Amino acid sequence: MSAARFLCASPVDARHDWLQRALACAGAVEAAPCDGAGLIARIGESGPSIVFVDFSANDHASAPAQAARDAFPDVPIVALGTLATPASALAALRAGVRDFVDIGGPGEDVLAIAQRLIDERPNSRGETTSRQGKLTVLLGARIGVGASTLAANLAVSLQRRGMQAGRATALLDLGLPAADSALLLDTRSELHFVDAVRNLRRFDETFVNTAFARHASGLALTTLPADLAEMRAISFASAVSTLNRLRAYFDHQIVDLGGFSNVDFVAQTLQAADETWLVCDANVASAVSARSLLDALRPADEDTPPAKIGLVVNKFDAALNFGAEQLAARLNLPLVAVLPERAQALGRAVNQGRLLADCSARDPWVRALAPLVERLARLHGEPADASAPHPKARAGRAAIDVAHFLPNFLRRS
Repeated sequence: MSAARFLCASPVDARHDWLQRALACAGAVEAAPCDGAGLIARIGESGPSIVFVDFSANDHASAPAQAARDAFPDVPIVALGTLATPASALAALRAGVRDFVDIGGPGEDVLAIAQRLIDERPNSRGETTSRQGKLTVLLGARIGVGASTLAANLAVSLQRRGMQAGRATALLDLGLPAADSALLLDTRSELHFVDAVRNLRRFDETFVNTAFARHASGLALTTLPADLAEMRAISFASAVSTLNRLRAYFDHQIVDLGGFSNVDFVAQTLQAADETWLVCDANVASAVSARSLLDALRPADEDTPPAKIGLVVNKFDAALNFGAEQLAARLNLPLVAVLPERAQALGRAVNQGRLLADCSARDPWVRALAPLVERLARLHGEPADASAPHPKARAGRAAIDVAHFLPNFLRRS
């Protein structure tokens, strides 16, 4: 057996050590989160041959095992348990695992099971198993800050940049108002996101290439259904599983959650994301909304914002004396980029059925977008583009501290 990679989701360190000794001649065993969202994110990142889930030390092991099975049906899920307590074996069976390993048995049994599962693993569909796509989530401080416009221009720019290297990008428009990206891209999406979740088990290269709508650039697109009530028919866990499953088919996914109001779904999506940007325009109302959103996403026992969130200040106008860097400091977020106010140019492009990134490469807004494209391209190891301007080049022009304008509850050190 060639060297393989295994994941072990167990709260017991000794279980990892036992499994590594048993599989030492087969490959490396890495620890993995025991929650569903964390586990499927880890699978998407590492591309393991087998995932082991410990049912002997975790009463809630069924949920992450089922989530991993749904998100990655071609990755075998193997339960760790003991036949001395049949309850763990029964729970594993109900969770739909591929096999069961008795931790009280000899290590040779684990090795034999691993060898068999790897040999049996199907590879007949021609799937791109080497892809380990990245996931970037855009949040909107409130409706109207320009998150959908940013997502569409960013996704198309990233798709075009990666074409020569064979990289593929997808835009998942899950923001409100629904399906704004379809209008911006002049592309009709027949397969909406709920359909994609329901067809998760059918995903293969052919299905993904034919079912998803395609922009002229080659960008794949899906949106929320026209009837938003259909979202109630799917669980948040299955929705996040779909995002992670798509990592196998797209090098990058841009997920637009601007205006999406369910904080639980947003929080679960953030756990799976590689990058998260909060889009906020430079005014008091958006700053207050941004603070409220961050407070809602913050764990109850923590004072800092959720990890991995950066700030993108959109519609920036230095004449308004509302500083981007000061706003980032007040929200306690790293400043990722500052995009200038270009409502007329963006509006003209939309009225022509085009994106500003397509029709005016030298526009200040498009030039400010370039470092964001560059940042995401570097996640795939692409060389830096020396011509790209610095993302904060214009951030310092507003000299007046925004704390002068913000309500007292926003003035936090």
